[in-house]
Amino acid sequence: MECRNDGCPKTHEEDIMDIPLDDPEANKAAAKIQASFRGHMTRKKMKEDKPREEKRREQK
Repeated sequence: MECRNDGCPKTHEEDIMDIPLDDPEANKAAAKIQASFRGHMTRKKMKEDKPREEKRREQK
């Protein structure tokens, strides 16, 4: 069943494409999201590395 009129709901891809890339507010929001994700990944990596460091100290 295809919808051929303008009343069809937009797909997720079309919604994403409607975001203007030169919008300062969108860029600011994207920078915040990226920074929080980088922080999350750094904390996750540090948490994984910590048990390894403790094992090294015990072996010495």
